[in-house]
Amino acid sequence: MDRQSLSYTLDKIIPIFTYIFFAFSVISIAGTQISLGFVFVLSILKVLLNRKWYFHHTSLDWAFLFFILAYFLSTFFSSDIAQSLKHFKNLLLILALYLVAFNLRTVKQIRIAADTLVITATVMAFFGILMTDIGDGKRVMGLQSTTMTWGALSAIFTLITASLFLFGVKNKKRWFYLGAFIIQLISMIFSYVRGSWIGFIAGIIVLSLLKSKKIFFAGLILVVLVFLLAPPMIQHRILSITDLSVGSTQVRFTQWRNAIEIFKDHPITGVGWIDLLEVHREYAPPGADLSYQAYQIGHFHNNYVMFLVCFGVMGLIAGLFLVFQLFRTNVRILKSIPKDDYFLSALSLGVIAMLTAFWVNGLFDWTFGDAEPVTLLWAVVGLGIAAGQVMKSKELK
Repeated sequence: MDRQSLSYTLDKIIPIFTYIFFAFSVISIAGTQISLGFVFVLSILKVLLNRKWYFHHTSLDWAFLFFILAYFLSTFFSSDIAQSLKHFKNLLLILALYLVAFNLRTVKQIRIAADTLVITATVMAFFGILMTDIGDGKRVMGLQSTTMTWGALSAIFTLITASLFLFGVKNKKRWFYLGAFIIQLISMIFSYVRGSWIGFIAGIIVLSLLKSKKIFFAGLILVVLVFLLAPPMIQHRILSITDLSVGSTQVRFTQWRNAIEIFKDHPITGVGWIDLLEVHREYAPPGADLSYQAYQIGHFHNNYVMFLVCFGVMGLIAGLFLVFQLFRTNVRILKSIPKDDYFLSALSLGVIAMLTAFWVNGLFDWTFGDAEPVTLLWAVVGLGIAAGQVMKSKELK
């Protein structure tokens, strides 16, 4: 096989492995990383074969580099450098964004990837509902290790599906997206993850602000209907969102108060990306009960608190700058897409809504440190950037 034929073959194979990656993204972290590894290796082979670097500059590059620099500085000054270095693998997941963004080059390929995610997510959501005794108050978690992971994943793919249903098509396929959305929504609700619920609602509000105010009222009606039709356990869970005396909320308050004390001793570079179990116990107030749940967890339930504790002020600034750039980049992409390009416009809207859900959920959980949802986050943002690349290529023609 000559060089040209091999390059053509790679152009066909790489998107297929990318679709497989999206399929595994809600099933298995091992499958996700293996398929992503194949995409990476084949992409490098393509670069070497063609002697051309086809991964272009994005407006997120400096934000990523700033955050990685903050991570390495915190690691250098950490009391456990080896443990902090192990978490560099979590930052390598950012590669998913670039591999998706620059390997999916046509609207058809982007659509197949998005539909693969929607279909697989719906199947796993349906499977989770069937395999869970939701009538007895059991929590849906798909094939994930925790309900928090499933909740964070659900908020991402449910908003993508919602946007595709509302704005992505004007034909019968819309009913496919509606059915998928209903199944995914039920699964997310029965995860009982309140942070994901709040993040999802925030995402719907963003959709209404960017596209149509009617969505806000439709969403409000949906919330009311869910509350009225839900079993008592779900209703109680919803009402507990504003109850600050709830045990899990008090756990978070305890963590966040003690995080301030840790930050005071490590203000610039933090303690490194390490398990915070022993560190937190060292900063427990005199007489504190160390068997209390807050002192049994190796992380604090808040992305921004974790940025501050693990990476210090530099890390918090870098993290906030990254969040800002993620929104800024995707809003620009949305503005570049003609309104009559329903699919790409809906996808871009869904990415912004998904980002909102992820970072709002991150007010209550360490979602950035959870490999499954953060991998899906980068992959979906990669779809959004791919959409922007398609628009650029159209403008150049």
